Amino acid sequence: MEKYILEVNGLKKYFPMSKGFSFKKEKQYIKAVDGVDFYVKEGETLGLVGESGCGKSTTGKCIVRLHEPTYGEIIFKGENVIDYDKNKLRGYRKQMQFIFQDPFSSLNPRKTVANAIGEVLYVHNMKNKKERIERVEELLNLVGLQKRHMYRYPHEFSGGQRQRIVIARALSVDPEFLICDEPVSALDVSIQAQIINLLEKLQGNLRLSYLFISHDLRVVRHISSRIAVMYLGQIVETAESNELFDHPLHPYTKALINAIPTTDTVRDRKKILLEGDVPSPANPPKGCRFHTRCPHVMEICKNEVPEYKDIGGGHYLACHLA
Repeated sequence: MEKYILEVNGLKKYFPMSKGFSFKKEKQYIKAVDGVDFYVKEGETLGLVGESGCGKSTTGKCIVRLHEPTYGEIIFKGENVIDYDKNKLRGYRKQMQFIFQDPFSSLNPRKTVANAIGEVLYVHNMKNKKERIERVEELLNLVGLQKRHMYRYPHEFSGGQRQRIVIARALSVDPEFLICDEPVSALDVSIQAQIINLLEKLQGNLRLSYLFISHDLRVVRHISSRIAVMYLGQIVETAESNELFDHPLHPYTKALINAIPTTDTVRDRKKILLEGDVPSPANPPKGCRFHTRCPHVMEICKNEVPEYKDIGGGHYLACHLA
């Protein structure tokens, strides 16, 4: 039986709306994440995709408790992280590291690379300065940089090099799980490929597990074992990477895949165009949240929430069409 390193059950994150004049007595919330379920096996990569604002990044931040979840379970290696106090949470974050989208803003511009990575080692009890310097050099070599880069500042590096530094910093505490939040979206295509190849190499060598968050389905397909598709705070479909691309079942998944740029002129003539805007997460539609934009909407879609269930072979779907 395959082990799950991470299980997320019924995860919700509601943000209270800012106070202002309103006739409504009920407090209103932005339902950024509203009942998300998924798992990640040891050593695999789960891709999490969807349009901007669907709750992907919020989900990742809830898992490391950068945002405190409103409700749900986050089971890491058999323990519910929600129950952790500050001391246990500190140990948990050594095992679960977060790689942010913009490497420049996640690095302190006043600190050299040696200080930025060395500070993490110091906080986690590697007090000996000589050992910290040796470890920083080792980490830089691991991500394809050199010793001479240690005493430079973030502005002296390219975007790809800065992302390598961020990855090195995340690896400094020997984590088992990395949450990669759009780690290549700010990079040129050729540099994206280099970073993706680096992440795959590190995964093989260090036996890491990844949650890879992105809106770029081509990148996600390349790196992911399985892919979960998210819409307006909820996951609507999950399947093995090739299965999802070859046999997408949810109308939203089909639209996302169909929107990938291609040189196939026949497919271009059959493009699926979604009408309307994404509804507000403060006031999501009743029933299926996608029904306001779905080309196959039925009456049941407007009133009943579709059950998210395994329809066979680990292919999960939330759609009345099934």
